[in-house]
Amino acid sequence: MSCLDERNARIVSNIYSEPGVEWQLRFIGTHLHPGSEEATVVLATRAAHYGFPEGGVILDLASALGGPARFLARRFAATVICIDFNPRMHTALTSAVRAEGLLLSCLPVLARTERLPLATACCDGAWSQDALCHMDKSAVVREVARVLRPDALFAFTDFIARSGLRNEDAEILAHEWGFQLLLRLPQYTALLDEHGFEVLLAEDRTRVVVAQRPEVRARDQKQWEADFAARHGDAEHQRQRALSEVWLTLLRTERVGYGMFVGRRRSS
Repeated sequence: MSCLDERNARIVSNIYSEPGVEWQLRFIGTHLHPGSEEATVVLATRAAHYGFPEGGVILDLASALGGPARFLARRFAATVICIDFNPRMHTALTSAVRAEGLLLSCLPVLARTERLPLATACCDGAWSQDALCHMDKSAVVREVARVLRPDALFAFTDFIARSGLRNEDAEILAHEWGFQLLLRLPQYTALLDEHGFEVLLAEDRTRVVVAQRPEVRARDQKQWEADFAARHGDAEHQRQRALSEVWLTLLRTERVGYGMFVGRRRSS
C-alpha cells in the first residue's frame, strides 16, 4: 500500500470511528448514507427493473453496519458477501444479522475492495452505496467486473463532482473526508464502459438528496450534542460539526452531487 493509500485509509478509519459513526447514525440513520433505508429501497427498485437477480450471490462493497446487506438478503432472497476492511463494522454487522436470523445470508469478509479475495465470475450481482468515493474507483470497478458473471448487474450510488467544484474543494474533501478523486457523471459512465459494463442507468439525483434533508432540527438536538460532547470531548464534537458543514455547504451549492448507476457486465 502506498503512503497516499495509507493516509486515505487512516482518514476513512477516523470518519468511521466510534464517535464518527454515532454522529452519522444521528443524522443519516443505520444505513449510513443520505436517505437511509429509503435510498436503499429506491436503488433496489431500479436494480430490479433491470433484472437484479433473485436468489443469487450478491457482492456488497463497503457493507459498513450491514443495513443495505440485510435489506438485500430479504428483498432478493440473496446470499450477500459483505466486503469491508473495518473489523468494527463487521462486528456490528454480525450482531445485527444474528438478531435478524440472517447469519447464513450475510457473510462478512474483511478485505480491501480494490483487491477482492474472490474467484473470477463467482457473483450474480454487485452493490454499493456512497462508498466508492473513498476508493480507487478504477481498481474497484475492474475487480467488480472480474468477479461478476457475464450479464450480471452492478448497482450503486456514489458522490459525484459537479460543474462548480473547485480544486480547493476537492483538496478539502480528500483531506477531511478521505474522498479520492470525485468523478462527474459522464466520467463515471466512461469508467464503467472502459471496464466492460454496458451502462443502463446514470442519473444525477443531487436535488432529490438535498430535498430529503430536513431543515428543521430535532427538538432535542441541542441536548443530544451536549451529551455527545460529554462522551467524546468538545474537540471531537466541533470536528464532527465542521465535517458536516463542509459537506452540506458543497452539496447545497451543488458543487458536489449524488449519482445512481446500474451497469451490466458485458458477456464478451
